[in-house]
Amino acid sequence: MDAVHQVFTTQCISRFTMDDLSAQLGISKKTLYRFYPSRQELVDQVCKRVADDNEAAMQPWDADGISNLNKLVGLISNVVVFCKTISPDFFTDLRRHYPVQYIELNLKLEESLRSRILRLLEDGIQEGVFRNSLHPALVISIWQQHLQKDFEYAAQLVNDYSKDEVFRQAVYLFLYGIIAPAAIPTLEALMLEFNWKSPLTINAI
Repeated sequence: MDAVHQVFTTQCISRFTMDDLSAQLGISKKTLYRFYPSRQELVDQVCKRVADDNEAAMQPWDADGISNLNKLVGLISNVVVFCKTISPDFFTDLRRHYPVQYIELNLKLEESLRSRILRLLEDGIQEGVFRNSLHPALVISIWQQHLQKDFEYAAQLVNDYSKDEVFRQAVYLFLYGIIAPAAIPTLEALMLEFNWKSPLTINAI
């Protein structure tokens, strides 16, 4: 499953037959079928792992004692790394060939992030960290639409900009758009710790 997860999420699904997968794993197709009766079963398991891994990466930011702004930046750092790790071709194949799995996975990913950021924005507005003119649910919906476009755009880049720069600019536009003026110095100090190669950790803040 580790090998199949790596192949599917970094390349695509449709390109690989069960023969191809068994050859890459160094086992017979008969052995592969013994554990996974079909490619759909493999897809189901990979989707479950993607959702579970994403949720596990988000959970540390639910801890008490971390400011709402730090939590928000930490969650966003996980999103950036996710977008740089998972190939858009994986989602394209899911949408075309496994629509049920595609819908279920996207709902899990969106809700895992949406519920957390909604709570952070609502609490942060009360604290004066985020602008009091924000409509949190609407802000999240707009941001998720932009995130999808950034994800697709970054994957197609050949020249001019790196993926890191695409996500850097997207994150800056989002955060500086919602931050309250008084909290800008705190945000700028926090962004100096933002590592665009790996997710921000609680120990780093």
